[in-house]
Amino acid sequence: MTTHETTVDVGVQRPLERPRWLAAVARIPLLTDREREVATLLGAGLSNRAISGSLKISERTTKAHVAGIMRKLGVESRLQAGLVAFAYQQWTKEQ
Repeated sequence: MTTHETTVDVGVQRPLERPRWLAAVARIPLLTDREREVATLLGAGLSNRAISGSLKISERTTKAHVAGIMRKLGVESRLQAGLVAFAYQQWTKEQ
């Protein structure tokens, strides 16, 4: 019986691989102005109810905007949409 050791170098970056979420960040400009407002609040961690109150729109309208954001960004969840919006906000601050 032989024993095999496996080591993983977590510091290695593969320059040719782009993170999957980067494509979603690149699609932020496809959002309408209102969808960007909603996405910004999603990225800040607000609930649909809080977004609705902040923008003075119904919760149903907020949910419709969130669904449109998810579709346009190509993400599967509200959490992913919020993370993409947060990443975009951080990236634009650095520019």
